[in-house]
Formats: sequence, structure tokens, C-alpha cells
Amino acid sequence: MQDSEASTVHSIAIRTMQPWRKALPYFGTLLIFALIFWRIPVGKVAAALKQAPALKFFGVFLPYSVIYWIIDSACLTWVVRRFNRPLRLRDILPIRARMYLLSLINTNLGQGGVAWYLHRKAEVPFLEILSSILFIALLEVYQLFLFSTAGVFLYRPVSSEQTELVHILRIVYAVAWSALAAMIVFFAQARRYRAMRVWISNSRAGSISRTFVAARPKDYAIVLAIKAPSFVLALLAQHFALALYGIRIAFVKLVLFLPLVFLAAALPIAVAHLGTSQAAWLLFFSANAPAAKILAYSLAAHFAFMLCNGLLGLLFLPHASRELTALEAAAHPQPAPQKPSGEKLSHPS
Repeated sequence: MQDSEASTVHSIAIRTMQPWRKALPYFGTLLIFALIFWRIPVGKVAAALKQAPALKFFGVFLPYSVIYWIIDSACLTWVVRRFNRPLRLRDILPIRARMYLLSLINTNLGQGGVAWYLHRKAEVPFLEILSSILFIALLEVYQLFLFSTAGVFLYRPVSSEQTELVHILRIVYAVAWSALAAMIVFFAQARRYRAMRVWISNSRAGSISRTFVAARPKDYAIVLAIKAPSFVLALLAQHFALALYGIRIAFVKLVLFLPLVFLAAALPIAVAHLGTSQAAWLLFFSANAPAAKILAYSLAAHFAFMLCNGLLGLLFLPHASRELTALEAAAHPQPAPQKPSGEKLSHPS
């Protein structure tokens, strides 16, 4: 039943994904970079990239990548144990690292890979485990909102454009936090009233909303608390890397705008988080250094972090591959060979 459910979802996703839709992220990335390099000469960016301290960047981002991986795996372990099945952190660590390789291409692909593995490993229906993955993904977004909201109140704009942007962000965040509160109240009512619970369960979103129905306000707070240190570390890593490259940005300004850079990078309109994050760096931080230098830093830091995550994935690739092969073999055992019937045994005379 579980295997057929996952296979059906996978088959539907493949059939409904048209070739032109698969190509959209590539066109989006090319279009964004075409617009960027139309404004900023490629030669200036190349010259700025030559000044990037690549080894020092790796010295900053590799420890951050390792700690981020541990925090990410710990959060996933807690959520799965809370809402699905008891799994150990050491079971989650290798597969989480391996899925970073998929996330380099597409974030949703990496998330789907984790859901598929946990479906196999924990023998939990695919849509129910996907519900837990989506629960974490939602709170990852709100973790960024949390820090950027703090930045909105701490940052002092230095231009009329920034004043208008901060005003817009205050409205957006007020709406976003109200939406989260409304969602928590809605699912709390679903737990309280059986009619609502049955209505949700019988709807198309029944299985995929399972974790959201079960989650209580303290569960949201716990996940945010587990994930929050990862952004604090990202903030520190970017702050030190920017200083190594000779770019000075006020810490409060980073708190306000860096979450928006990360949100832009997560948009599913580009490949490997490229293009959208560079555009966001230029939008929010071009006043702190020449545009070519900001663009060069965003590219160098981006590829340094991607390479660090890729190294983690490659390190655990053999272990995870062996485990996935074992799970496949257990799910589809080969029948034992049978002797052909009707064969007569010969006896020596």
C-alpha cells in the first residue's frame, strides 16, 4: 500500500511535468544573469572574483556547513520522532547529507528525496512523511521571517527608498505572522472538533495535512528554536566572509536583509539557487560596495557553500547508497528459484 502510494505520487508528478516546465528554471537563471550582466560588465566581475580569498572562504563556510548539517538533521529527527516513527539521529545524518547533492540542483528535489527515504526507512505512508517535511519547510521560512522581523524594528533606514522598503516589510511580516497564527488556530480547532477533523481527513489534503493537524503551538516553537542557531551561524559566517573580502555591512542590516536573500535563493525559478540570490544581494547591499564586488562576493560565497555541502554529500554517498539498495531489496524481495514440476528422478539400476 505504501509503495504503491509513493509510486503513484511519483508517476503523477512525472506525467504532469511538461518539458517546457522543466526548462523554466534554466531559462529563469539565464534571464536573471543576462539582466545582471547587462548592467554590470562581466570584466569587472571577473576582476573582482580574482580578488576573492577562496581558501579563507572555505575556512569559514566548511565549519558552518558541518554545523548546519547537524542542526538540520537534529530538527528532522525530532519532527519525525514526534509525528511519525522513532528514528535515531545517526540514521538521519547520512541521508540528509546525501540529499544536499540533490538540493544543489533543486531544493524541492532534495526535500522529496528525504521524504522518499524516510517513507522506505520508517515504513510510513509517503504523504504523511511528506507532511512532516513540509512542516519543517514552512517553519524554515518563518525562521527567516523571525530574524528579519527583528531587523525591521532595529534597523534605521538611511535613505527614502530604504524607509519605504522597511515600511512595506513591516506590513508583509504583519500579514505573514497573522496567517501563521490563523493556521495554528484552525488546526487547533480541527483537533477539538471531530467534524472538522473528519472533513480534513476525507479531503484531498488529508494525509499531507496530518502533521499540521497534530502539531501544537509548542511544536512550532520547538522547531523554530532548533532551527534558529543555523541562521545565527549563517549570519556570522557571512559577516566574517564579507570582512575577509573587504566589504563592511552593518550587522543589523545583515539581520534584516540576509533572510530575504535566502528566501530569494529558495524561489523555484532558477537552478542551484543561482541568479535570484545574486539579484537580492545587489538589491539590498549594492550601497555598501561597488556592484561588481557585491556580485563577485555573492558568487564566490555561494559556490564555496555549495562545494562544502557537496563534499558532505559525497562523503556519505557510499553509506547512503548501500542503505537505499538494502531498503529496495527488502521492499522487493526476489522469489526463490523453484524446481520445475513433473521432472522425474532417475535411480541407478
